[in-house]
Amino acid sequence: MSITKFNSVQKERIKRLEPALKIAATNGDVDSAKKILLDLKGIYLSTGNTAKFSLAKNRLFEAAMESGNLTYAIDGLEAIRKHTNNKTRVYLEATTLLAICYLRKNVIDKAEPLIKQVLINTEVIKSVEKRDEFKKLIVARFDEEAALYSLKDSFQEDFKLEEIADEASNLANKLTERELYINIGKTIPESAKNILSRVDSFSKKQLSFTPRLLLDSPITAGDNEKIGKTVFSSIKRVIYRSICDKKSANYKSYHGYSVTAIKSYLTLTIAEIFTKLSISIKALLISIIAIIIKLGLDTYCEHNKPTNIMDIR
Repeated sequence: MSITKFNSVQKERIKRLEPALKIAATNGDVDSAKKILLDLKGIYLSTGNTAKFSLAKNRLFEAAMESGNLTYAIDGLEAIRKHTNNKTRVYLEATTLLAICYLRKNVIDKAEPLIKQVLINTEVIKSVEKRDEFKKLIVARFDEEAALYSLKDSFQEDFKLEEIADEASNLANKLTERELYINIGKTIPESAKNILSRVDSFSKKQLSFTPRLLLDSPITAGDNEKIGKTVFSSIKRVIYRSICDKKSANYKSYHGYSVTAIKSYLTLTIAEIFTKLSISIKALLISIIAIIIKLGLDTYCEHNKPTNIMDIR
């Protein structure tokens, strides 16, 4: 079927539906994503825009991934790869999301071949400059995912929130930002450090000389500052939605107050995030909160907005 232009009504619907689908994907709202995709399906398929429909399906499976439904996400992304030309952006993005799914399952052996496919690809993104920038951001994302999900179920510690809030505040006053990152690195179990080092080293080995120059040297298990920065960056995807989204109840409660004034509420919010992620490392929780206190909430939110895979265009 040949591709036909969208009429004015279809354009208006797309203008409304595509941003809503993006938000649903970011928030892990699978039900909303399914409803929006159904609305878009009629428009895209009736006009022969199958590539746009596949892109929208990638958003749905990204929503599933963010919701924690990794089986549904993996099945859907595998189907997209099976029925999509491997020289298209849709295929590249589906492969990237699939690699992230396996990193989140901590199945590194299945993630690595997909990481390689993404990073050795030179055909999909024609501009060398844009391709190098894409790969730089993707390597960082793979590192973040490996760092965060290797911490799941590491060991259990009880959280006494007031105690943690006070310790975080004291740590923020005592240490520099760099020292806080090093402190995070020191809290990470060796097993998690080794996974991060493995994924980072493997990813960077796939790059040619020029894009590799844009990146730091591979992360080693002994480099606590780099590890700390990566772990802090990794959790921003979840934290940002909870404390920086202007539509969230937390943001409305926090806005206008200093971080020190709301440290107890901030501690509760981030502790709940740790619980959902099955991370129970008290010292890590304290250091994460300390950095946010050190930066200030507005500065943190301004500089730590996460980037979605399909926004790197």
